[in-house]
Amino acid sequence: MMSLNTKQSYKLSVKRATRRVRKQQHQQRRTTNPSFCKAHRSFKHMMKSKLSQKLHALKNLVPTHNGDIVKPDHLFQETADYIVLLRTRVVILHKLIEFYGNNNEHENAILL
Repeated sequence: MMSLNTKQSYKLSVKRATRRVRKQQHQQRRTTNPSFCKAHRSFKHMMKSKLSQKLHALKNLVPTHNGDIVKPDHLFQETADYIVLLRTRVVILHKLIEFYGNNNEHENAILL
């Protein structure tokens, strides 16, 4: 039966050996297959480009800034605030319709 110390040191040595092997395999892949690295960089560039296009489109939808450079986290917060504002406007318009009434029930029907 193994003592607790021996068991822990065995687990630690296995963990280190596994890390070492994985690191060596990763380095071999990078050096033996340069097209993999090039394809990987190209994929990362494409994904970054798509993300920046989507952020740009989102920036154009939210009217709270004047074309300034905005960090993504700030842009997401502005977007969330804008969504809350729009929902509030919809609720207020519904209340105004209820308060002032409407002549034709079907004329002012809104599908949400």
